[in-house]
Amino acid sequence: MMRFLRTMAIGVVVAACPGMLAQAKPPHGPRRPPLDALLEHHAERLGLDEATRAGIRTLAEASRPETEALEEQVHALREEMRGLLDQEQPDVDAVMRQADRIGAAEIELDKHRLRTLLAIRALLTPEQRRELVRIHEERMRERGFHRRPDGSPPPDAP
Repeated sequence: MMRFLRTMAIGVVVAACPGMLAQAKPPHGPRRPPLDALLEHHAERLGLDEATRAGIRTLAEASRPETEALEEQVHALREEMRGLLDQEQPDVDAVMRQADRIGAAEIELDKHRLRTLLAIRALLTPEQRRELVRIHEERMRERGFHRRPDGSPPPDAP
């Protein structure tokens, strides 16, 4: 189902706004801070000892080269998509194949980030994980994202 929706969305972009992707922000623009930076910033609040902080830094540093390589791969695939969409008559099948390649690369990047996140999370105590969730919720509220008491987003949420 998600693949169908992604394909439909790309089809709308191809048909209606071929120049839209060329003007989109590159993936190297503002990003959320890495989890290790967030944890370091809130180390005192979380009660992280030096050994835990060192373990977090080690895991984060070890994951960075693969993260950067995967980000570069996604960026290159998006550039190829821009080239396809800039053509006078884009080949729909080629665009859809490229969309699949981009999606697969994004999934690999997400999986890598999740593996790193889970490895770092394993270093935290249950109380530290709960406090990290509270920090995350505070940051989301600061950015204007609110949730209902049951955890679901409000009807007007993006």
